[in-house]
Amino acid sequence: MARRILYTLSFFFIITSAHSQQVTMGVYENYPLVYSDENGEPQGLFVDILRYAAEREGWQVSYKKGSVDDCYLWLKNNEIDLIPEFPDYKDKSVGYKILASGVISSWARVYGKEGSDYTSLLDLHERKIAILKKSHYIKGKHKGFEHAMKELDLECNLVEAESYEQIFQWLQDKEVDAGIVDRIYGDVNGQKFGVEQTPIVFSPFRLSFIFSNSPTNFSKLSPLLEEHVRVLKADKNSLLYTDTDKYFNKTEEVEIPVWAYILMALLALGIVQMLLYVKVLRRMVSNRTNDLRNAYADIKSRQHTLSLIYNNASELLALFEVADNNILIAKLPDWYLEQLSEANDNFPAYNIAGMPLRTLYRDFLKLDASEIEERMNRLNDVLLHKENVVFEEWFKSPKGKRGYAETTLIPILGKNNLCTHILYVSRNITHQKRMLADLTETKNRLQMAIEGAREGMWDWDVASNEVIFNDHQASMLGFKTDVRKANFTEFTQRIHPEDRDKTFYSLMQHLNNESEFYEAEYRVKTNNGRWKWMMVHGKVMERDEKGKALRVIGTHVDIHDRKKVELALKRNQRRLSTLMSNLPGMVYRCKNDQDWTMLFVSEGAKNLTGYEPSDFINKKTSFSDITLDKYREKLWADVQVALNNHASFTVEYEITTKSGEKKWVWEQGREVEDGVLEGFISDISERKNSREKIIATIIETEDRERQRIAKELHDSLGQKLTTVSLNFNSLKKDIELNNTSVKKLNTGLNYLKEAIKDSREIAHNLMPQSIQDFGYVLSVQSLLADIGVVTDTKFEFYDNLDGARLPKNIELHLYRVTQEAVNNVLKYAKAKHVNIQLMLYEDEVVLTIEDDGVGFDYQKKMEDENQSFGLRSMTNRINSIFGSIEIDSSKGNGTVVIVEVPIK
Repeated sequence: MARRILYTLSFFFIITSAHSQQVTMGVYENYPLVYSDENGEPQGLFVDILRYAAEREGWQVSYKKGSVDDCYLWLKNNEIDLIPEFPDYKDKSVGYKILASGVISSWARVYGKEGSDYTSLLDLHERKIAILKKSHYIKGKHKGFEHAMKELDLECNLVEAESYEQIFQWLQDKEVDAGIVDRIYGDVNGQKFGVEQTPIVFSPFRLSFIFSNSPTNFSKLSPLLEEHVRVLKADKNSLLYTDTDKYFNKTEEVEIPVWAYILMALLALGIVQMLLYVKVLRRMVSNRTNDLRNAYADIKSRQHTLSLIYNNASELLALFEVADNNILIAKLPDWYLEQLSEANDNFPAYNIAGMPLRTLYRDFLKLDASEIEERMNRLNDVLLHKENVVFEEWFKSPKGKRGYAETTLIPILGKNNLCTHILYVSRNITHQKRMLADLTETKNRLQMAIEGAREGMWDWDVASNEVIFNDHQASMLGFKTDVRKANFTEFTQRIHPEDRDKTFYSLMQHLNNESEFYEAEYRVKTNNGRWKWMMVHGKVMERDEKGKALRVIGTHVDIHDRKKVELALKRNQRRLSTLMSNLPGMVYRCKNDQDWTMLFVSEGAKNLTGYEPSDFINKKTSFSDITLDKYREKLWADVQVALNNHASFTVEYEITTKSGEKKWVWEQGREVEDGVLEGFISDISERKNSREKIIATIIETEDRERQRIAKELHDSLGQKLTTVSLNFNSLKKDIELNNTSVKKLNTGLNYLKEAIKDSREIAHNLMPQSIQDFGYVLSVQSLLADIGVVTDTKFEFYDNLDGARLPKNIELHLYRVTQEAVNNVLKYAKAKHVNIQLMLYEDEVVLTIEDDGVGFDYQKKMEDENQSFGLRSMTNRINSIFGSIEIDSSKGNGTVVIVEVPIK
């Protein structure tokens, strides 16, 4: 194509001189990619592409013909520069340099004999299959057929052929069941044989140019040829697509025998002659009689048309007659005569013909003498040289208006080559002159604006591929300002590789009329080898009738300093983002409302909550939603108190993650502007758990010490006191005592008996043996039975364990909590009914203790450490086994204690 749609836009300039280079290409027979025509000339898709590039780069191309093996050998020995890649060559392109852009895609296709119905590779099991000898599709790196046979456990009988034509011939003769053929050869030649094309394809790849191992040739040819291939692929009307249509979408022409053409021609000739004879004979008489009549009517019509043109033309048409070296008026337009008559009372419109032209200028148009002489001198020059004269002049209308006209004086020659008349044609160009003056002024202002704004300006002629630019455009890139033209393809090489694709597609979008303007920012390599950021604005100013761009105009602006600042800002933002992403928590910016509406959330939110930052920003969830209910009111109140005191706030509370896990978090923040908070939230569950473990260790130590003391009281002190009691009772029988002494001894024995009983109760309270022996249920039932004797409060107990035992540590802690709750009911609640319920579920056990007593202010009680010892002990015990306890109580409404403990 004459027009080269570029691969990328960079509107900068590489000023280089083109050097003629010899390029040798290997040619073998592989229609339609490369082949020799009937005259022995190289043809084909790859040959056309190389010629296209050679015409534009000034290369001298020669060809060396041979077999495929010959061409690969010549390429290996650097006897030629490049060859088209053979799709099914045994080594294909291994060990050679290959052009990155593929020219055309190909793959292996399975063909079957006539009547076969293969739809997958599995259908080829135990079939006789023809393949090309040393075929790349059999053992190639693109998962050849042998690879498929191993993966699918196929057993096939492979038969080697010398050519694809032989494979098709075997299929047509039904000597084999199937054949593996390159898709390009099959598409072009398959219909010539009686074969069935199947949908089975494999080993796809792109065919391209292969270069010799000479680094010099490759580095010189490859970048330029690469660019031309990409340009051709970008333009749907390029020779790449026209060649593809020509070679692959051909329709068969029906050949008509020569004798049929002769017969049809004779028949048509006879019919025409018969018709001509009839019509000629019929019209000869009428045509001759009408000739004079038509000629006369035509003359009258022409005269009328000329009169209309003369009197209604936008130009002033006047005819001057030359007589005795004097110039007279022969004819003027009717409208001009009317204006003269209106402007001059004494104008003799009836006898204008024959009036000297000088009289018209002097008496009726009232021109100055110098202007009359100037006009008459031009007319005399026409008479003298007998040539057309075109000039611009100031004119004066019959009504006295001045203007600018483009005038043509045409001499009309008669006999003896003498000028008899002069045709005067004058076109009013006053409006055009004013527009030109305005345009010049606008152009000057634009030029001054561009120069004042320090912008480079360019003008690209797409058809010729030439770019014209101003001085500032050249100076921005470090070139001399006397260089004002360049080839567009040459300077596209200076765009930064990372910016080329987006620049190219932005330009192509505008050239294809898909965007109103072309805008891009990219890096350009200046003449001193440095990269500079540029911003380009452009617009297509002219298109052809098909909508293709013909001319593009635009500007370049140096944005290097601004871009450096912008990139530095992005780097800082990226560092800040990286820092926030790596923080062990979540940085946020939110509104001071009940939902804590998030304005910004760092990536740490994912690890902390399980939710994406966008979930909080887009209000799919709120931070208030994942905060446990029991902390929300206190959290809001604590934050507001801090904000009212213009201080930062620090709080701890629990949240529920997206997976349902509960976490303790620590939050610190402050108000940065009216109604907007910023802060940081981190996970302190591990710290909390460590605290709970410490508490659990302390409680466990206390329980062991209680067990030891209880054991000492029961086994040591209790036994000793019992022994003393037995000895005193025995002594009482053996000695005689008076009444006073007996009374004293009995009193001592009674106190001793009470001491033994108290030591046993103390040991039982320190560590109930029933918990170890019988478990929680029986121990609680025993406890309630003992209490029921001494109190009017009615206790009810229910469980669903059905005799099963819980882990001993859980039973002990639940018993202690129950014991503490029951003691509190007896001491303070004044309750009539108490319900105790223990429910075992799949993964947790739930203890509920509810009374209808007087209740108490739980929050106030917890604030006083002296009055909340028992409540804190209950909480610590449950937290030590990773459970949760909730106490709901208020004055006059009783108390509910709910304990949840995981058992797995």
